[in-house]
Amino acid sequence: MHWTETMFLEHGELFLKLLKHAERRVLQDIEGLERIFSDMGICTGDKVLDLCCGHGRHAIRLAEKGFTVTGIDISPIAITQAKELAETMNVRDRVEFLVGDVRNVLQLLEKDRGDFGVVINMWTSLGYYDEKTDRGILNQLNSLVSSRGTLIIEIVNRDFLIKHFQPFGIIDLEDCELHEHRILNLEKSRMELVWKFYQKEGDELTHRASIPLNHRLYSLHELIVLLETTGWEYITSYGTWDLQPVTQDTFMIRIVGRNLN
Repeated sequence: MHWTETMFLEHGELFLKLLKHAERRVLQDIEGLERIFSDMGICTGDKVLDLCCGHGRHAIRLAEKGFTVTGIDISPIAITQAKELAETMNVRDRVEFLVGDVRNVLQLLEKDRGDFGVVINMWTSLGYYDEKTDRGILNQLNSLVSSRGTLIIEIVNRDFLIKHFQPFGIIDLEDCELHEHRILNLEKSRMELVWKFYQKEGDELTHRASIPLNHRLYSLHELIVLLETTGWEYITSYGTWDLQPVTQDTFMIRIVGRNLN
């Protein structure tokens, strides 16, 4: 069984806690996306695909701003939460959520081939498998966007991790803690992790699950090659949401591509 199935299917309720923790950054994310949308000429008439959408935190905010959005995620529990949130936020008529594997996205959205003006892939949701699979995903996305459609990928910056690597970290998820054990594999350019979730019970921690993860790390120049070998034109990249350049001190890369067709 691949680790994605263990994390997102068997323990989807634990990953959902991490997604909800990430809500604190969502308004900053949306403001940054709007800046890029403006620069790329994307308007509310353009249909948005939110690939690996989680519980819909970006898709729903974009729907609130008038975009028509389709969100896809492999986690049924996350998609259930996304649908409930869309109902609560009164945007159910402008957003659709589907359970699906990103590796088969074209098959899942065959009826929407060529319809999307922009695809967003947020919060390091690429690199879960291998480079061949990543190229296959980007090729499929190229078929889903309209002529000169835009792709925006937000992914952790390999060069930052090399410079600032820390082998251990703790994330407070309110009623539980996530202990993250990290190994940086430079030979394979992969981050090898074990996520250990602990339930808080007063001053005590009770172990709930230990889940191994492993994902491909990319430097900016590698992402550019990845885009350019899958039918995308590299446009620009940013290290921050106020559109500053990528450096070794910017944790994330936001790379922007355009369909060459």
